Amino acid sequence: MHSQGSLLNCDEALGLIEQIPDPVTKTLVNMAFVHLVKEAHFEKRDIPQGALDMAFLVRAMKRFFSEHEVLARALEGEKVGAFFEDEM
Repeated sequence: MHSQGSLLNCDEALGLIEQIPDPVTKTLVNMAFVHLVKEAHFEKRDIPQGALDMAFLVRAMKRFFSEHEVLARALEGEKVGAFFEDEM
């Protein structure tokens, strides 16, 4: 039997999302946050096996999703970033 992990600091995470000034970054972070909560708690798929700090996750997603130019290039199919298997 799997024990379900818990999502920690959700209220803090929601507050952090509300404070994101850029509307595009805010929307992307919020969409990812809602998707994760939905997967873990409502659909019970692929649930965390331990505690997950949602405030930490939101801060990391904010930094990641704020790179609009990099994301746009990736969505166009460009390899951006490091550690692609075919380059090793």
